[in-house]
Amino acid sequence: MRLDTLLSVNQGFVSRAQLRRAGLTSHGIRALIADGALVAFTRDILGRPTANPVLRRAVAMGGRAACVTAARAMGIWVLESDEFHVVPRSHNGRFRSDGLAPEPVLHWTPAPIEPDRSRLAIESGRNTLAHIARCQPLDAAVASFDSAVRLGMITLEELERLAFVHRGRFAEAVALVTGDADSGLETLTRVRLGWAGIACQRQVVIDGHPVDLLIGERLIIQLDGLQHLKDPVQLARDRRQDRRLKLMGYTVLRYGYAEVVFGWETTLAEIMAHLAAGAHAARA
Repeated sequence: MRLDTLLSVNQGFVSRAQLRRAGLTSHGIRALIADGALVAFTRDILGRPTANPVLRRAVAMGGRAACVTAARAMGIWVLESDEFHVVPRSHNGRFRSDGLAPEPVLHWTPAPIEPDRSRLAIESGRNTLAHIARCQPLDAAVASFDSAVRLGMITLEELERLAFVHRGRFAEAVALVTGDADSGLETLTRVRLGWAGIACQRQVVIDGHPVDLLIGERLIIQLDGLQHLKDPVQLARDRRQDRRLKLMGYTVLRYGYAEVVFGWETTLAEIMAHLAAGAHAARA
């Protein structure tokens, strides 16, 4: 098996045992290290010098990236945070903290959803979601689950089957997943509105464009993720569509990441005030 193939299986990492099974001798492995093709991160695990620094840290500590750290590396939506979550690769005491900041948040999985001892650097997607369900606030966990479905990493049907077996917080999160959210911010808002007793429709097409959330018949909630800050063209396009919707008789409320994540009480109060004024009702 080619070295590139071996490395691609584990995000740029490989064990000495895997290299030997592929036919490399100890001399050949030392030559790859001397040439700079591989770096020894532990006594047993090597990898590309360009491997993800977050995963390199987890490997060097004797662990795998887990929970939100693993999810972020996979592209699954999670709350912005510098927390470093890791699970030991084994339970024999070989895990060692490196003393660096942020201090690792340790996860222990005596009964993971799926076996993944062959994984060197990062938990599997299913185990990552299980970590998130137990570790993160419920609404944030639902947002991550929605994101995983949207990315095609898992189906809603599979999540429901897993929830039937694993129960607990995992099942609580799955019960709130829809799989059709356009962003994690949209999921957070939908779930929190539901907890406040406010029903909303998702991704309703109006004037040829889907809106994030529709309350009643006329109150539209649009959410701007952090990506909008990096794409002024998209932001201008969205603002232009807001003006069209207002001309059509809709009330449009647009909120950003900070207003949902850090200022939810104020955001909810504003939405409630518009509901009290009848902004959601059809015009006579």
